[in-house]
Amino acid sequence: MKKAILCVLLTLSMSVSAFALEVPTDTVVQNLNGSQQVIKTFTIPADQDPQSLIEQPFELEGYLYTFTDIVKTENAVEESKPHTEVITVETDKNDLALILQQLKPTVEFDNGTFKGTLALDHTSLNTEASGYAAKSYTVSEVKTIGRLDRNDMSYVPSATVKNGRTLSLADVEWQVMGTDLVGETLVPSSYQAVATYSARVPYQAATGYITTAEYTGEITHEGVESITYVLTYLGTKVGVAHVLSNVGGFFAANWLVLIVGAAMGAAVIFGIVYASYVRRQRVAHAEADDDGASFSEEETE
Repeated sequence: MKKAILCVLLTLSMSVSAFALEVPTDTVVQNLNGSQQVIKTFTIPADQDPQSLIEQPFELEGYLYTFTDIVKTENAVEESKPHTEVITVETDKNDLALILQQLKPTVEFDNGTFKGTLALDHTSLNTEASGYAAKSYTVSEVKTIGRLDRNDMSYVPSATVKNGRTLSLADVEWQVMGTDLVGETLVPSSYQAVATYSARVPYQAATGYITTAEYTGEITHEGVESITYVLTYLGTKVGVAHVLSNVGGFFAANWLVLIVGAAMGAAVIFGIVYASYVRRQRVAHAEADDDGASFSEEETE
């Protein structure tokens, strides 16, 4: 029974909340130069419709108040905060001059809420290779070997070492350094060999470069946080007949709500009375049983 009563009360409270209006932050009742007024102040979000604040004519302390005017005041908000944007650019070479050509000194930031001007932080530049490709280059060494008595390849080594790298013989040029007269003919008597050694050295070459840069600065947000509305209602004196007419009109307009409320109230009262009746009956039966038991014991004695 208690659970049923709580459910009924909860339903009633929800019904009342459904009909509740926006609560004003301030209400003033005044008579200004003979004009009876009720002034209500509301502060609501900027996207809320102010038409929901306007009430139908209402009575208060013998006056019928009717809406006449609304005054709007926007409550501006301004917020600033530091912000950093990271921008990347690509270049063929790791050349600072080429990189700076692609980076503007300042950029404009606007995300729809905050906006501002950000400046390039030169100390934040970071350049890395975007990729690599396999390449090679030639290392060579030229050696002169002589004087030799003949142009014999056995005098020329097949390899040499340069900077710790072994180079293979690639070419030999024989040069005559001396001659002898044999009969009437000059024939070479000594030689020197000009030997060229070489080797291909592989390496990984960057195919391009990516540079990240930071732009920093203050960004601000300016807008309307909320709106304050001041509503004015003018009052006119009302007579007894008007009051009775309004009471009748109220009952006519809200008969369904009143009937439902009355039914719920009656159900609550009935539940309380019925619970009390059941409790009294249980107590009465218990007392009767106790008296019967006592009487039986006396007869037995």
